Amino acid sequence: MKKMPKILVKDEIIECKLVLFDLDGTLVDRDYRNKALAKTRYAAIKGIAGDEAAERWAEFSGVDPESFEVDDNGPLSKAPRKEDLTVATTAIWLDGLNWFQAKELATKAYAAADAEQSKSFKAKLIHGTGKALEEMHSAGLMLGIATNGSGKTAKEIMEFNHVDGLFDVFIGADEVAEGKPEPDMIIEACNRVNMKPGESVYVGDELVDAIAGTGAGVAGIVIVSHEPDVSGYSAVVIDSVAGIRAG
Repeated sequence: MKKMPKILVKDEIIECKLVLFDLDGTLVDRDYRNKALAKTRYAAIKGIAGDEAAERWAEFSGVDPESFEVDDNGPLSKAPRKEDLTVATTAIWLDGLNWFQAKELATKAYAAADAEQSKSFKAKLIHGTGKALEEMHSAGLMLGIATNGSGKTAKEIMEFNHVDGLFDVFIGADEVAEGKPEPDMIIEACNRVNMKPGESVYVGDELVDAIAGTGAGVAGIVIVSHEPDVSGYSAVVIDSVAGIRAG
């Protein structure tokens, strides 16, 4: 019988066939990407719905419209794509539009921002991440990304870093009923590659990642940040993805 692949995290050995990753703060720098996202969305909303709607969107999203610094606890940084879009819809609706008209404009603005991001935003992998991904792939592990953002954007970022061929699945919160902390995207990612959640590991950097992984019933949870308190969850805490080794 063929042995199941495994990863080594600190002193813990976790048997798994699939390793799923969060994107921002896990594979790429979250602050750099959020700032770029804030700029493109602000410009897109301003162009489609006007200055006042853009200013409201910035306020509601936790964005400084001058520096484009992003509140790490705000909607742009933390909310799943669908909830984030509702914030934009509300900012536009307050101009006196019908809700559905506002939603249509918000959707159009976000699509325009996504297109601009694809052209101009070049996020690099966190140091040491690429090597770790290559090692896991070479060891026979399947890899995937499950993000509260867009799966399409995640794929484009991996393409820019020339590692997209290492991944077997990309999925975003816009493709499932509920984003994290619900487990929907982890379960769906496993389904797409014919794996059971119990054969997978989820790697993230936030409390919601630990909650989602637990809800999905994964074999292991790895948190690559010491900031969130995940002591109530069966998670291994390390500094970065570079600390994960293929067994």
